[in-house]
Amino acid sequence: MASQALSLRAAGRLRSFGIVAPIIVACAEVSMPPGRPKRWHPFHMTSEGLEHVRLDLSGYRSRDLALDLAAHGCPAQYTAIAKKYMSSTTQVTDGFLLFGSVVSRMRGLHEGVVREIAADNPHAVHPLTRAWVEIITITMYVLRNPRYGEFLLRGYGDGRPGKKSFEAMFHAVREDASQLKLVYGELSEFSHFGPLGVWNVHAIEDKEQRIMTWTDVPRWRNDDHFRVACAQAHELAVAGLHFLDELGQLLIHEGRGGADD
Repeated sequence: MASQALSLRAAGRLRSFGIVAPIIVACAEVSMPPGRPKRWHPFHMTSEGLEHVRLDLSGYRSRDLALDLAAHGCPAQYTAIAKKYMSSTTQVTDGFLLFGSVVSRMRGLHEGVVREIAADNPHAVHPLTRAWVEIITITMYVLRNPRYGEFLLRGYGDGRPGKKSFEAMFHAVREDASQLKLVYGELSEFSHFGPLGVWNVHAIEDKEQRIMTWTDVPRWRNDDHFRVACAQAHELAVAGLHFLDELGQLLIHEGRGGADD
């Protein structure tokens, strides 16, 4: 069952503040403004019905276990999948080159996300996770439209497919990841410094006394944000490795997805 725990949202403006050593935390009394920013909803990538499905955070109570789950398959499974397909051929085809690039990017982003989660740096985690969602989305799209690999390799021209927007790709892969657009939208709010990004640095410490804290040191706004980041990383890792394996089959074993298709 999906966890009912939701991330908190700050709702106020600074009226007075003081510096508290040694981590330079500003404590402020909160005054509620008329408009409130959106909260971070830990959405699943997939949903079988019309209802939005949220991640189950119940298995992420322990920090060490949460980090282990976030690091699922990294790096060993990336290396294993690469060897499975790239060691099976002596032909350096378009598909071979594209597959190698996808493996490297997916692993690099996964490692970066886990490293920054452990460092309690959401300012790096969210943009990296967003880029990770993008490469997984592109992978799923190429599995449905192998010729798109031609554009990825060489760009526009010569009768090759044109660049697809992520909006179009989310629609194309909706049967496998119907809530991917929702997940991506929230990560974009953080990454592009929209309301979620602005309020992410202010943590409510005492709702009754209407006190919140701020610090210039990167930190998670609350424990739920840490758990959501780990749960998203785990879901992306499982999905990414699955589709990466399918991509190797398509591009190398079947020899599709490039100009030499």
